[in-house]
Amino acid sequence: MSRSTSILVPHDGSGHAQSALEYALETFPDGRIVLFHAIDPFERADDEDEDEDEDGDEDEDGLTPLTETWHENKREAASELFAEALEAVDVDPEDAEIETATAVGAPPQTIVGYVEDAEVDQVVMGSRGGSNRGTATDLRLGSTAEVVVRRVEVPVTVVR
Repeated sequence: MSRSTSILVPHDGSGHAQSALEYALETFPDGRIVLFHAIDPFERADDEDEDEDEDGDEDEDGLTPLTETWHENKREAASELFAEALEAVDVDPEDAEIETATAVGAPPQTIVGYVEDAEVDQVVMGSRGGSNRGTATDLRLGSTAEVVVRRVEVPVTVVR
């Protein structure tokens, strides 16, 4: 028995990413959709407390309390992003095979790494992330999409 086609849909909360999710669900109704979010370690959320006290002690995982909290907050935010994205497409979980995944790292390299490590047959992604909306640069391919298109060995569909 063959496995279903695996479609990776990177999602950053942008309209282009949401369009990519909608396209993937419509185009691959029998596929296994992996909704993916790269947690950028260099992106600082506005609500993070810059004055948070850290004692520097590491736990058994090698994480300080501050980084543990950061990881928890980012994973929770990704879960909320996934829930909102799926709610917006009004998909019935019983009608579609949808998984979610996150990884920490710069989005372009993290997406490429996930494609290389997982059994992904196709990538469907937005042409640009959340920045530069409504500008002339909106017509061009974003840097993350460009890196993914150039580096992965599976087909990539870029959605506007």
